[in-house]
Amino acid sequence: MEKPEGGSIDSNVKRNLSLTLPDKHSLHATYMPFIKNGGVFVPTHERFSLHDDIVLQLRLIEEGKRLLIPGRVVWITGGKGQRGTPAGVGLQFTGEQQARIRQFLEEVMGDLIKQPAQNPTY
Repeated sequence: MEKPEGGSIDSNVKRNLSLTLPDKHSLHATYMPFIKNGGVFVPTHERFSLHDDIVLQLRLIEEGKRLLIPGRVVWITGGKGQRGTPAGVGLQFTGEQQARIRQFLEEVMGDLIKQPAQNPTY
């Protein structure tokens, strides 16, 4: 998106991302429990800035669920990360349903949530 001449891009415009996860192990690898209100890492080569507002379409194949989750960029990994992790963004859940979304995702992960991810994507 180009900046209008003499102005700036409207920072209130929400951009969309999508993430499809086949099972709870994949969810566990992307889940970022240390982010206040919960969050997930979304691999992407799109450019984002910290605090960008995003709407994430999260598809959980094993659960047969598709969720629209409002979020905010709080983490950016450009190129390959230190451990060879992919480029992408960490999204903090925002909006009125953030607690319910976090609770639902943690219930999907079950006992996995009690241990660190074997191969986190972030």
